[in-house]
Amino acid sequence: MATPYPPQHPAQPNQPVPQGGYAPNGAQHPAYAGYAQQGPYAQPPTQPHPQGAAQAAAQAYGQPQPAYGPGASVPPGAPGCRVCGAYPAAADVTIRQHTGLLVAMRTDKAQGPLCRTCATAIHRQMTTKTLAGGWFSPMSLFLLCWLTLAANVHAHFKIAKLPHPAPTPATLHPGKPVLQRPLAYVGLSLIAGWVLFLVVRGLS
Repeated sequence: MATPYPPQHPAQPNQPVPQGGYAPNGAQHPAYAGYAQQGPYAQPPTQPHPQGAAQAAAQAYGQPQPAYGPGASVPPGAPGCRVCGAYPAAADVTIRQHTGLLVAMRTDKAQGPLCRTCATAIHRQMTTKTLAGGWFSPMSLFLLCWLTLAANVHAHFKIAKLPHPAPTPATLHPGKPVLQRPLAYVGLSLIAGWVLFLVVRGLS
């Protein structure tokens, strides 16, 4: 007798659908184990944020994370730089400039909040102008110019403690240090020349 092709198998009765991941005999079916644990209305597990995953991976491999940058979180109410808006910024920094005008004087100041980069640029500019033109009045020569320079030295150390901010298009360029600017020596050179003239004249 010829065997029919394809082979005929007896019809199998309909198997009941496992409910909650369990077979009819009460045993947990391995194919439905995950659904049984999650439940019919379980939500899929949330995936971590790509940025947070990248930071966690970098920390796992010992790479330092920048405390301040485009992806860093800014604490609520933290002041931003009044010049460029960068963070962090020091609100208690004051930079001064003094100008002696023979019979008059003028004092200017720049107050925070200022980031480290903008504060450095302003500090170098105002200190250089003070050294160049802050001596030309009696009160300036003997008192006020020295006090202004001392205050700016104190501000310099306070600025140096600030972390470097994430730069923005409005961030000022620091420029050269004060002692590398020729303008810083103009006022002192004139005063030294005047003192030397008086000494030579007195000895002659």
